[in-house]
Amino acid sequence: MSENIVPGNPDISDFPHLPGVYLMKDENETIIYIGKARDLKKRVSQYFQADKNKSPKTKVLVSKIRDIEYIVTSTEVEALILEANLIKKNRPRYNISLKDDKRYPYVKVTINSRYPRIYLVRRRMMDDAVYFGPYTSVKPVRTTLDLISQIFKIRRCHGNPAQKKRPCLNYHINRCMGPCTGDVDAEEYRDNVKAAVKYLRGDTGDLLGKLKQQMQEYAEKQRYEAASVIRDQIGGLKELAKQQKTTAGIDDRDVIGLHVDEKDIYVQLFYVRNGNMVGRADFELNRGKSTSSEIIAEFIKQYYQDSPVPPEIVVPEMPPEEEVILKWLSEKAGRKVTLNIPRIGEKKKLLDMAMKNATMAKERANTEKAKMEGTLQGLETLQEKLGIGTLPRHIEGFDISNISGSDPVASMVVFKNGTPSKADYRHYNIKSVEGIDDFAMMAEAVERRYSHIKDDKQAMPDLILIDGGEGQVNAASRELQKLQINIPIIGLAKKFEHIIFPDTHPRKLLILPKKSPALKMLMQVRDEAHRFAVASHRKRRSARLSHSELDGIEGIGEKKKKELLQHFGSVEKVRQAEEKEIAEVGGIGKALAMRIAEKLREQK
Repeated sequence: MSENIVPGNPDISDFPHLPGVYLMKDENETIIYIGKARDLKKRVSQYFQADKNKSPKTKVLVSKIRDIEYIVTSTEVEALILEANLIKKNRPRYNISLKDDKRYPYVKVTINSRYPRIYLVRRRMMDDAVYFGPYTSVKPVRTTLDLISQIFKIRRCHGNPAQKKRPCLNYHINRCMGPCTGDVDAEEYRDNVKAAVKYLRGDTGDLLGKLKQQMQEYAEKQRYEAASVIRDQIGGLKELAKQQKTTAGIDDRDVIGLHVDEKDIYVQLFYVRNGNMVGRADFELNRGKSTSSEIIAEFIKQYYQDSPVPPEIVVPEMPPEEEVILKWLSEKAGRKVTLNIPRIGEKKKLLDMAMKNATMAKERANTEKAKMEGTLQGLETLQEKLGIGTLPRHIEGFDISNISGSDPVASMVVFKNGTPSKADYRHYNIKSVEGIDDFAMMAEAVERRYSHIKDDKQAMPDLILIDGGEGQVNAASRELQKLQINIPIIGLAKKFEHIIFPDTHPRKLLILPKKSPALKMLMQVRDEAHRFAVASHRKRRSARLSHSELDGIEGIGEKKKKELLQHFGSVEKVRQAEEKEIAEVGGIGKALAMRIAEKLREQK
């Protein structure tokens, strides 16, 4: 049986015919490959052209691509240098890269939550949280976060504390105030968070003061070992604070590129560390009536409020009140900081590159806006053609995957505003169905999904899409009726791409034009449900096949199982071996060898 692997067909229509670097991402938005090109559009398009001479590695790579970003450079040589730096920084799976390189970590504070969290992330997002970093070493950051949670008792759990059924272990060992108990004053909790944020901003007084007080109490009680632990913690915190102020070297700088139009502002920030460009960040701001120099001043003040300040910041224009801003930056960094407008040389090339990429960011934003408008049009058409009362912004799609009834898995994918919401995806290992019965499998998946969200009072979708025909749609519809849930449900069968309604609907069939945005949206949901079902089925099947007959034998753990299989090559060869041969494998011995031989003969 041959299998066609269909890539995610990323849109490269807006790629320029310019030199630069491209970053390929998988379905989890992880960078899996970085390459450079003299002509970005020409090079990237080659990956998606039919070519029998493509290497197996390239074919696998292409099958996993779901999105591609690019950075424009001035020359191919610059692209080569940037490619090497980004590979070293990100270590993509399909690039050859050195080990032990890491993505610089940030500390994220969800400051606008009712009960904020403080935790480590590897990527700075454009949200309403406060970020600190990037830091050059993750270990002292983790130490600090542990201490902040311990001293200020800030929660470490995910999700909404109000929805927790019981407090976690951290609450019981007095390392969390326990907002999930409902007995914690929100203002008191936020005061603790503010104290921790003050420390992260460089004001170590609160945290170090509490630690010194605790160390003194331990010493007075002659708990010298505990006091020494606190002493080491204080040293670690001072070391981290020192790292924040001294890690920047003479070849460290940030480069600010700017594109301003009538409505919006696009900022491209390049990070240069040790003379190498190691990353970038995009920012989109509201225009207002500010001039370019005023925009730069506001960006510097907002961005460096919570981010490390390098020795030099390269800008296209000097901000107003330059001296005041420089004084503030220098005080924050604990050393002299300069603002520079380069006229020639490498810094000028970097600035030009940042400016060009800011313009490209604006063009990408316009393209994204047009896509969103197209998505809205498709949703409105879908609402009209299906005759449903709500705009289907939230669509859930289902599919079943199995081989002759074995290892059956149902997938459930979620699209919000026409975009996959992968954090909401679910898969269901089918439990109640024997043999080949796709209708019953679909019924089980739908019942499990909607009985669960009904009990938890979660938001229901605006539309349910089933990958299948009349039988699957009716099976799913009957389960919704049993649950007394009234959600529009349709099917989309392959080949003819006809929309199928359940028996309870006055219509049986709806045919939309092949080029209809509404139909294309449904096809995208259906195809994604199919892809996710196949992937989940393979994972389940692989887990079953990797289970060995040796697993059920007392005294055989993963290590001994591995040694036996490496020595004999397969379970069958272990079964055929003499007890004496089995006993010769390291760590087995005569008694265990006898037990292995007996069990394998019984299983045969």
